[in-house]
Amino acid sequence: MKVSLRRLSNKDVFHLRSIIDEDTAEKCYLEWPFTKEVAFSFISNYNTWGIWINNGILAGAIEIKEDMETAYFVSKKYRNLGIATNAVIQCKERFGDQQLHCVINPDNKASLKVANKANLRVSFFS
Repeated sequence: MKVSLRRLSNKDVFHLRSIIDEDTAEKCYLEWPFTKEVAFSFISNYNTWGIWINNGILAGAIEIKEDMETAYFVSKKYRNLGIATNAVIQCKERFGDQQLHCVINPDNKASLKVANKANLRVSFFS
């Protein structure tokens, strides 16, 4: 499975909304319901990259904040396939001269697993 990153644009709103369910929104601290307006804001106001698989399927997203904090999610359908880890590693290569890190809820075992596999510096919050 080929994983690539591309900045999300307004034309990706439909795809983005289709992969975010209530559970994903809750785990990622996204506003729910994830309306069209929320999706436009998510795309326009953040440095958010789509995680695309097989040259055209949006599987998730990854954000790189100004302080290089990294936040990511993959839709339920594509979890546990190494997609998030691959995307984080690609971000590390893209932003290689800067130290990426993440802040994770210690109960979010999946996100912690990705961070550890990608060798990201991790801080915890509760």
